[in-house]
Parts: sequence; structure tokens; C-alpha cells
Amino acid sequence: MLRVAALLLPALATPAHALCTSATLTQDYRQADLVVRVIVTAETRAADDEAGIAFRKRWGDYSPVTLHRLRIVEVFKGRPGPSVNLFETVDSGRFGVDLGSEYLMFLSYYPPAKSRPTAAQGATFVRHTCGQTKDWKQVSRSEIARLRALNTRK
Repeated sequence: MLRVAALLLPALATPAHALCTSATLTQDYRQADLVVRVIVTAETRAADDEAGIAFRKRWGDYSPVTLHRLRIVEVFKGRPGPSVNLFETVDSGRFGVDLGSEYLMFLSYYPPAKSRPTAAQGATFVRHTCGQTKDWKQVSRSEIARLRALNTRK
């Protein structure tokens, strides 16, 4: 029994991701507002910048969030400025990025909502936390070629 528990423990210790998908690169591309190569240049952590009643009802009194500034290196879809903001609540459903790291990201803009903090206004989120978004080092040459081909089709 202890052997079975020892084997299961590492599997149970990994966080669950809420927005998993089996979407292909092309499907994720079509669903995203932006597909970009980025470098994480800044991170702001806060409990909440505007804890309204609806937000507190959903998240409680303490709701850590992160706002990351992403510098655009290359655009495969969309028309972002030189940088975009990535807003995430700190929970098991977030993608999670590291300051200074480079990523291929499939992003969508948050729609306006009264229950969302001010920091999320105009910010983006990762389409699927376990989809095609990944560390740039894991992106293959064939994936880059496919993204560039999709970008020229419009």
C-alpha cells in the first residue's frame, strides 16, 4: 500500500489546469486575438487593485493577481503595440511566466466586466494554459514556419 501511495504522490502534487485543450496549432491560432513571441519585462503582484463586491464574492478578501508586461518580439497574428499586459489570478489555472523569459503566446483580450479588477482592463489572458502557448525554446522550426504561413493567409 505504501508503494502505491509513493507512486501516486508525485502525480497528485502537480497543479490542475482549468483551461486545457487538445486544439491544434491552427485551431489555437484561429481562436486567439494575438499570437506573439514575447519577452516578460515586468511583473506587478497585488492582492487586488479594486476589490468590488462581485470580485470579493467570487475570490474572497484575498485574491492575489499578477500583471505582466510583455515586450513584443514578433507578431504572428493581431496588431498589438510594442507591448501588452498579461493579467492572471494566482491559481492552478494560470499559465505562469518568468521575468526575463521568452514565450510563444496565444492570447485573447479580456472583455469588459464590472467584476474584473481595473488592472485587467485592456489586458490579455492565455487562451489555454496547457495549449500551444509555451517557452520559446520549445517551439520547433516547423511550428514557426506554420505560424508565418498562417499569418500571410489572412
